[in-house]
Amino acid sequence: MDKHLLAGGFGFPLGFVAAIAVALGSAAVGAFAHPVVVLVALAVVTFAVSLATTLPAALGTAFVCWGVYTGFVLDSLGQLQLNGRSALAAVVLGLAALVAVGGMAVRQHFRESRSRAAVIPVRLAPPIRG
Repeated sequence: MDKHLLAGGFGFPLGFVAAIAVALGSAAVGAFAHPVVVLVALAVVTFAVSLATTLPAALGTAFVCWGVYTGFVLDSLGQLQLNGRSALAAVVLGLAALVAVGGMAVRQHFRESRSRAAVIPVRLAPPIRG
């Protein structure tokens, strides 16, 4: 049994679609004038998707969110730039992914150790001796 809610390659596509949806929604309400608000929204998307998927999909989602943020919020022409604001966004989004995946790994570890400790072998019948 896989420990991830979105196993089988569905995590990254979900993150991609969610990042695009947040960017389009932010553009529709005029939030591009406030880039920090868009960054927080993308960090929430990254964190939420990362809770339910694998580490590669979480990091891929963070990368897509960074690309959308850097290309369309900080620079309206879709060009990726590495400057102070985009580097800060990369750190924020990467940390959102790593914290979520790490938290789920710790939760899974304690869940497994608790379930292993609860199993007590019980002998139902005495051994047969001949």
